[in-house]
Amino acid sequence: MSPSRNVFAPVLTAIVLVGLGGAMATSAWRASDGYRPALNQDRPALEQVAPILSAQRPPRLSRRVVLVIIDGLRLRSSYGYDLLDQLRREGVDAVARSHYPSYSRPNHVAILTGVPPAWSGVRNNAYGWPVMLDSIMDRAGSAGLRSAYAADRAFGAGMMFHDDFEAIHYVPWPRGFAKAAKLVVDEDYPLVVLLPGAVDEAGHAFGAKSEEYAAATLQVDRELGAALAGLDLTKDTVIVTADHGHTDPGGHGGLEDEVLEVPLIMAGAGIRPGAALGEAYVTDVAPTAAALLGVPAPGHAFGRTLVEALAIDAGARGLLLAADRERLARNQAVIDRARKEAEPEIAHTRRIRLAVVAALFAAALALLLVGRRFGALHVDWRVLVIAVPAFPLTYYALLDIVGQNVSLSALPDREDALSELFHFGLVSTAVQVMAGWVALRGRVVLRDRMAAANALTAFGMLTAWVTAGLMWALFSPGTFVEPPGSRVLVLVPATYIAAACHALAVAVTLGLEIVVFFARAVDPRVRLRRLERAAQRERRRIARESSDALGRTDLP
Repeated sequence: MSPSRNVFAPVLTAIVLVGLGGAMATSAWRASDGYRPALNQDRPALEQVAPILSAQRPPRLSRRVVLVIIDGLRLRSSYGYDLLDQLRREGVDAVARSHYPSYSRPNHVAILTGVPPAWSGVRNNAYGWPVMLDSIMDRAGSAGLRSAYAADRAFGAGMMFHDDFEAIHYVPWPRGFAKAAKLVVDEDYPLVVLLPGAVDEAGHAFGAKSEEYAAATLQVDRELGAALAGLDLTKDTVIVTADHGHTDPGGHGGLEDEVLEVPLIMAGAGIRPGAALGEAYVTDVAPTAAALLGVPAPGHAFGRTLVEALAIDAGARGLLLAADRERLARNQAVIDRARKEAEPEIAHTRRIRLAVVAALFAAALALLLVGRRFGALHVDWRVLVIAVPAFPLTYYALLDIVGQNVSLSALPDREDALSELFHFGLVSTAVQVMAGWVALRGRVVLRDRMAAANALTAFGMLTAWVTAGLMWALFSPGTFVEPPGSRVLVLVPATYIAAACHALAVAVTLGLEIVVFFARAVDPRVRLRRLERAAQRERRRIARESSDALGRTDLP
C-alpha cells in the first residue's frame, strides 16, 4: 500500500494531535493563570534606594488626620449624601484621578505612599506581600505619631502595610465597619486610615448605576458620619477619596473616566475652605496629609503637596514646594535609570522569544507537509475556510462585545476573571466543533474524512498557538518595565485561554472523528452504504465521460 493511501496514518495522527492538544491546553491554562501575579514586582527600583526626606518643613497644621478611602466610589456618584456634601461645603471639593491599572491594591498603595502602580510594583490585586516603600504611616511613626487602620475586608492595605500601623481592625461581618471606624477614631490616634468596601462590592455585583450601589454609598456615608461625629474640625482634618470608580455595568481596572475620576474632599484644620485645586491625583494625598501632620512627605512619593488647599503662608508654601521638587527630581532619576538599564535586556528577551516562536512555527509547517505527504492530513480549503475561523471570530467577538471594547474594567481583578474568559472559550469551542462537523459531514470515505479533520485541527492549533506565542514574546513579564495598556493586559491572558480552549475543541472534534471512524469501519451496514455511494459516484463519472465523448463526436 502506498504512503498516500495508508488507512492508519490519519487515525494515528489524530490520536497524536489529541494528546498534543491536551498538553498544550494544560500549559496554556497555567500561563494564563500565572500572568496576572507575574505582573507585580517584589523589588521595584524605588524600594532599593533610601527615601529622600526634607530637613525643613512647616509647622504642624492638624492635631490628627483621618484619611477615608471609600473603595470603588466614582466621582459622579458621590454627590447627594449628608456627610460628604457637608464636608464639601466646609472645606475643599475637588477631583482626583486614580492611576492605571485602576485596581484597589495598586491605588491603596498609591494613596498611602504617593507612588503610582507603574513604579510601586503593585499592579493588581494578586500582590500578596508587604510593601517596603516609604509611606505616610512611616513618616508619622518616625515623628512619634501613632497610626490606626479599620476596614471591612480581611485583606488589603492593612495586610500590605501591616508593620506600619499600631492598630489594625478587620471587621468582615455586616455593619461591623461602623463600630471599628468609631473605635479607632475615638482612640485619638494622630493618623487614622478608614477603608470601607461595601460600595465596591455593590459596584461589582450590580453596577454603578444600580440602586444597590447608591444604597451602599448611603450606608457608608451614614457609618462614617457616626464615626467622625466626635471630631473637632477646628483641630482635626478629614480627607475623603477613593481608590477607583466603577463603570455603569460594574468593573474597573481600565482607563475610562468613570473609573479614574474619584472625589477628593478635604475639611478641617489646616484646610483653606473653598480652595480651587489644580490637577490632582490620588498620589498627592500622602504628601498633603504629611504636611498637615508636620512631617516630611513619604520619601519615595511621586505625588505633590496640594499647597493651594492648605492654610499656610508664602514661606511655608515655598518650603513645601522646594521639598517636592527635590524629592520628585531624585525619584524620577531613579526611574529613568531603571528604564535605561532594562532596555537592552528587554530587547534581547524579545529577540530570543521571537526566534523561538519562528523556529517552532517552521517546525510545525514542516510536520504538516510530512503529514500531507503520508496521507495523514488532507488540506481541503473549503473545510479550512469554514471551520478554522469559527473559534477566533466567536471568541474575540464575545471579548469585544461583552468585554466593553476589550477593557480591563470588563473583567474583575479576581480569580473569576479567568472563569469569564473561559466561558467565552467554551462558547467558541462549541461553535468550532459544530462548524467542523458541518464542514466534514459530506465526506464518505473514512480515510479522507479523518485526514481532512486532522488538517482542520492542525491549522486551527497552529493559528491559536502562533498568536499566543507572539503575545508571550512581546507582552509577557520580562518584555516591559511599565505595565502595557489595558487592551494588551486583557488580550494576553485571553489569548492563552483561547489556545487552551482551542486545544479542547481539537480533542472534542478529533475524538468524535475517531469514534466515527471505528464505528463505521466495523459496521457492515455502514460499509455497504459506503460501497453503494462509491458505486453511484463511479456510475455518474462514467456517464459524464460518455456524454462528453458523444458531444465531441457530433461536432462538424
